[in-house]
Amino acid sequence: MNAYERVMNRIAGKPVDHVPNLSLTMMFSAREAGVSFGEFCTDYKKLADGALRCHEKYGIDMVCAISDPMREAQGLGAKVIVPEDGVPFSPEPRIRDISQISGLKPADPMSSPRMYDRVQAVGYLKERVGMDVPVIGWIEGAIAESCDIMNMQEFFVNLLEEPEAMEEMMEICMEQSLWFAKAQIEAGADIIGMGDAASSLIGPSLYEEFALPFQQKMIRRIHDMGAKVKLHICGDLNPVLGLVAQTGADIIDVDYMVDMERAAKLFPKGSCVCGNFNPVDVVYQGNRELIFSEVKRCLAAEQWNPCMISPGCEIPKDTPPENVLAIHEAIVEGR
Repeated sequence: MNAYERVMNRIAGKPVDHVPNLSLTMMFSAREAGVSFGEFCTDYKKLADGALRCHEKYGIDMVCAISDPMREAQGLGAKVIVPEDGVPFSPEPRIRDISQISGLKPADPMSSPRMYDRVQAVGYLKERVGMDVPVIGWIEGAIAESCDIMNMQEFFVNLLEEPEAMEEMMEICMEQSLWFAKAQIEAGADIIGMGDAASSLIGPSLYEEFALPFQQKMIRRIHDMGAKVKLHICGDLNPVLGLVAQTGADIIDVDYMVDMERAAKLFPKGSCVCGNFNPVDVVYQGNRELIFSEVKRCLAAEQWNPCMISPGCEIPKDTPPENVLAIHEAIVEGR
């Protein structure tokens, strides 16, 4: 069974030879490719090379065109700086006042340099792996993207004080991300990863009012485009797990502080829980014995949900390679 069959069978609730390994790598992938992170974020072939190396060397059951959250932001008009070996960032908010929202317009991903670079990465990866490995594209969720173009604290304050203006901005951000998703699907993405980390910072009432409707709408539209969705929300989702279960995502990443057993019991069969050991304490600083123990703990979720395995978030850059390989070995041994 190849990686594509393994992941798609798991989503469909069909038998697999072993649980898929969806460990997330970005800076670690750049290290494997022998390039700076700045190069990784701006040269699609170098990004693809890192993703392919991690699939081939470490048994990761995907190749993912993820690097940073600032690609749509640049298309929306934000100034973005790409450090030589750091994460791209915007030195000043694109939206400093709600009066500027009216001038916010989505850009064609094929004409926006950094979005187009990711589309090229997806197409290049698909050419290389065909139907042997799932290709995962990536977009930002509406709340995360809003925080990328407006100061996060101001966005959350305005969510309470100016909810209509914030909804208008989230609608624009959503359309930008969906346009970007469509371009990646047309280039060959089988799954779209959707990062919405900022939504973990709001309580249940705001999540239900704002985050959930946008996530549901985006996921439905990506499904209509013909792709699966992997929802990635870093942080403590314990207070909103019941709401996250309603998003309709095919795969839902849960961070290490989330109760994996509770998530597995809450999520419907069509939403695979993916996680969730600590990427720093367990993978970067840990050892083979600890990794095997944590993978075994996560595999126990199989009795309630067709789970997948990964650290709660990105594997750190300087993680010992043998520790990354141990994740795959622990999964295979535990099948």
